[in-house]
Amino acid sequence: MPMATIPTALAALDAAWFDKVLPPTADGGGPRAAVTAISVEPLAIAGAAGELARVRLRYDAGAAGPASVIAKFRGTSPTQQAMDGALGIFDREHRFYREAAPLLPVAAPRCYHAGDGHRAPLLLEDLCDLRMGDQVAGLELADAERLMDVLADLHAAFWEQPVPAGSGWTVSLSDPTFAGMLTQLIVSGVPELRQRYAGRVPAGLLASIEEAAPDWAAVLARCDEGPHTLVHNDCRSDNIFFRPGGEPVFIDWQLLAHTRGTQDVAYLLSGSLEPGLLQENWGSLLERYHQRLSTLGVVGYSWEQCVVHYRQSLLYTLAPGIAMLGAMAIAGDERGLADTLVLRTLTHAAELDAFGTL
Repeated sequence: MPMATIPTALAALDAAWFDKVLPPTADGGGPRAAVTAISVEPLAIAGAAGELARVRLRYDAGAAGPASVIAKFRGTSPTQQAMDGALGIFDREHRFYREAAPLLPVAAPRCYHAGDGHRAPLLLEDLCDLRMGDQVAGLELADAERLMDVLADLHAAFWEQPVPAGSGWTVSLSDPTFAGMLTQLIVSGVPELRQRYAGRVPAGLLASIEEAAPDWAAVLARCDEGPHTLVHNDCRSDNIFFRPGGEPVFIDWQLLAHTRGTQDVAYLLSGSLEPGLLQENWGSLLERYHQRLSTLGVVGYSWEQCVVHYRQSLLYTLAPGIAMLGAMAIAGDERGLADTLVLRTLTHAAELDAFGTL
């Protein structure tokens, strides 16, 4: 893991600043007590697009506010700055919490303050008391089933509908800037991909990736043909917490996109299920998702289409893992996240002949 450091801008903020920006009422509705002191714990998360810290809060006598919050700033490393500059990562999440989050039928952390990420952070609900998903350990089948329902709820609500809070601010797979950056990341990871996975996955799949990599924008265009809905677009178990009753709470809304719903489903299942569990259950899980879409009023979307779109969406889900092997290589990946994500997705894409959908 990278060394944890306190974001520089956070050091300039004191208890008085937090007292000013936090909501004036406590969760119970009564007046909140004054913030009298803060303590900061830096958080190091491999591959994070921004800089994070946990801020613990102390209050004067009276109805207290949250015991702690997560402060999120723009990233300062060269890779983080390049990604943020090209893709508007922080600004998109800022707008999500200000405008879109209340409109969604899925849970996200509460936003206490939507800062600009330079001098003032996003202040988000601290979910440390909830059960956190673990990408490497993998999802339990019951969690995967619940997530199929919740993703169907999100996708059905915006199926072939305009983007909430206006157009033009969500990711588009057809956007030349996004497609160009993803193509560069894919190309940068291909040499390591061949070296690391030769003999571990079918050679034909590796050859197809290498052949398609320079024109990955064409692959993205196929994955973006529709039908369109609102998708989380970074839907993996590391970005999901679970409340005691099993309700998922999704974090990291930086890549929110308007594209096919199967993109969320394919990314979640291919990267977050242990291979044996995935091979045995992907069909029934996808069918559960499709049936719930139908129950929620989505019409004209056949099971056969859904299966083809799921297989094709696996091509998009290859990209994040391959990028982690190349230009976005994670330093000190003790968990083996990159290898887990890439190998699972490669294996699943080979089994379902994802390139055959092109």
